Amino acid sequence: MTASSGPLCEARVRGGIGCGRITHLGGSEVAEGNTFSFDRRGQVKGASEHPVHIAVGQSAADAIRLLLDASRSDGAPVIQFDAWQSNGETWVSVTGTAASPGDARAQTAYLPAMFSKAIAGLELYDSELRVLRSNSAALAIRGVEPDDVLGHRAGELDPTLALSPLLAEATDADRAVGACTVVQRDIRKGSRVLSVLALPLLDATTVIGAATIIHDVTEVDRSRKAQQLLSATYEHVGTTLGMTRTAQELASVATEDFADVVTVDLVEAVLRGDEALLPPLRGTTPLRRAACESKVPEFTGLYEVGEPSRFEFPTPYTQVLRDLQSRLVDPHGSPSDWHMHDTARSEVLRQAGVHSMLVTPLAQHGRLLGLVCLYRSRRTPMPFDQRDLALAEQVTDRAAVHIENARRYVRERTAATTLQRQLLPSGISEVPAVNTAHFWKPGGRETRWFDVITLSSARVGLAMMEIPQHGLRAAVDMGRFRTAFATLARMDLDPEELLAHLDDMTREMHQDDPQTSESDPDNDGAGARCLYAVYDTITGQCAIASADWPAPLLTDPDGTTRTLDVPVGPSLGRRSSYEAVHLTLEPQTLLTCYSASMLRDGDGDDAFAQLERAASRSVGDAQADCDNIVYALMGDPAHRRKGGTLLTAVLSRLADASHTSWTVPRDQAAVADCRTRAREQLEAWGLDDHVFATEIVVSELVTNVLTHARGTPRIRMIRNSRLTVEVSDDSSASPHLRHPRAQEEDGRGLLIVAALASRWGTRYGEEGKIVWVEQKLTEDR
Repeated sequence: MTASSGPLCEARVRGGIGCGRITHLGGSEVAEGNTFSFDRRGQVKGASEHPVHIAVGQSAADAIRLLLDASRSDGAPVIQFDAWQSNGETWVSVTGTAASPGDARAQTAYLPAMFSKAIAGLELYDSELRVLRSNSAALAIRGVEPDDVLGHRAGELDPTLALSPLLAEATDADRAVGACTVVQRDIRKGSRVLSVLALPLLDATTVIGAATIIHDVTEVDRSRKAQQLLSATYEHVGTTLGMTRTAQELASVATEDFADVVTVDLVEAVLRGDEALLPPLRGTTPLRRAACESKVPEFTGLYEVGEPSRFEFPTPYTQVLRDLQSRLVDPHGSPSDWHMHDTARSEVLRQAGVHSMLVTPLAQHGRLLGLVCLYRSRRTPMPFDQRDLALAEQVTDRAAVHIENARRYVRERTAATTLQRQLLPSGISEVPAVNTAHFWKPGGRETRWFDVITLSSARVGLAMMEIPQHGLRAAVDMGRFRTAFATLARMDLDPEELLAHLDDMTREMHQDDPQTSESDPDNDGAGARCLYAVYDTITGQCAIASADWPAPLLTDPDGTTRTLDVPVGPSLGRRSSYEAVHLTLEPQTLLTCYSASMLRDGDGDDAFAQLERAASRSVGDAQADCDNIVYALMGDPAHRRKGGTLLTAVLSRLADASHTSWTVPRDQAAVADCRTRAREQLEAWGLDDHVFATEIVVSELVTNVLTHARGTPRIRMIRNSRLTVEVSDDSSASPHLRHPRAQEEDGRGLLIVAALASRWGTRYGEEGKIVWVEQKLTEDR
């Protein structure tokens, strides 16, 4: 019923039951919600609120006029009513207002048009949640005819669309509800995601029904989930340069809301850093299980992570390995019965309830890196489709990029590590009176190196070095440093002097190529570090110098362990001078040299305290000291990642019978006595085969001192792994090896000595120089 202002009020009765308040498009809201009743004589018997309550006892026309006056605005105000009869009275309720008759007609036509033309599904329910109206979109969503819906309670229709729980919440005044997502699953039609807004219909404060607005958001939801999967792949896959870690990240991301089970198998050669293989792969090509993630408790993989994996031929897996084409597979409807060829895997899929699977290759530039298998089971009833296959290919393609990067990193690191290993001593020199042990593990961002160098006159050099970079360039630099170090050491330089030469070399390397070090030598960053110790096995004297290397530990024969007070200079390349500490060690003293990485923070006890304890428990045993330290520190994953270098040595002395020395008077006649004494000593040592050469060496060296140098000649003969003859004097002039012409009568002394010796050289001291000559001993000697 619609009433308009004017001399007469036109009344029209609308059929049907009132369906709640309709929001007006204009005019005043003062009259909305007013209800009044009148009897057969047209007299108002009761009214709900102002302004109609003052019309009680008056005619119904007066009540309508009051409502029109209260709703007056520009134009012709219109009031819309619902009217019904009850207990002999006619009841009238205001359902809306409008500014003009045209607006009123538009509002009246809105509801039918909305139901018939809306794309969204619309349904109307009474107070008992029986369906009063359902538009064609809602019927299409349910997949039923109108007679199957109208007049039925919402609960009865839940098998087609479960809305009753949502409607119960919407009609409960104490519970607030908004738009909710309802997932409708039909294995034949697929899964549909619906967004449902349930609204209560109120008469004043009384709930008289409900309405729902239903939107099919399946495609929107699918696009959102696909975007989430791709975003998670970009964010969480490939966070490190570890291939197995990347494979596990891929499996974890794909099982969040896409697949129930994911397995990743990588070609074993790829895990080693080798070039990926070109298809087709043979059935014998080894793969290895890199990751497995399952949300299905019943799924038990055929292979544990880290184990070799194998795929039987012919199966969808081997087909993908041959042509690098992804496949969507229905295990129960496959055109070829591949289950008989791979019964073990088929049984695993059956027990886990797998009903759909995707098999995609991990490939880069047409080369195969591995295989990704994605499964859906009872946990996700909807099977994969072609769009899922395309999404899986995007995800695996992204992961393949990271795995290829990790493979290249492994290849470069393997090459660098292999080169570093080749540059390390292939076998530590066995030095009499010095027993050594070592440990080396690459890691961190440093490249480390160590060596035991056999020096002249029964001396030994212990060297350790660290370059603050890693990779192939660092390995090349390490080779350059090692060559320079060995050359300088065999020039019999003192430790502090050798470090000074290395300091100059480091600066020259940096000037020639600034990338040889990750830090500029002129700033406070770390540079190359070095430790060099020289030990004399006859006197027990030891000299140690350090360039930013931790001071070594010294363990006395009684088990007392202390840190040597070594002046630690700056790292190499700073144009600095270095100092050495000189001390005399007791026989059976244990020296423990270690890289700074061994002391970095890790789990458990203080690393330095563990070093001290291990050294104090290893008196007189270099290998035990090395093993104890490794067991104490390398159990910590942090230390294993950083790597480290350890060199331990038990320093003893040569027996007195292994060396002899005497002083020669400045008399040419004494040369013959020197030859005689040398011959007697060799006969005592059982080295008769070396008498002839040694007599010539002694004779030529002593003659040179008497002829060209000053001071009293001093001779020392040492027998260890080599036979050494030393002749010292008080002159600092260096002997010069000449190549005289045939007609010259002298100048051949050192030439003859060099021909008879395996090596020779000159060592300078505070009181002059020492010319030394070494001869190799046969194995039985």
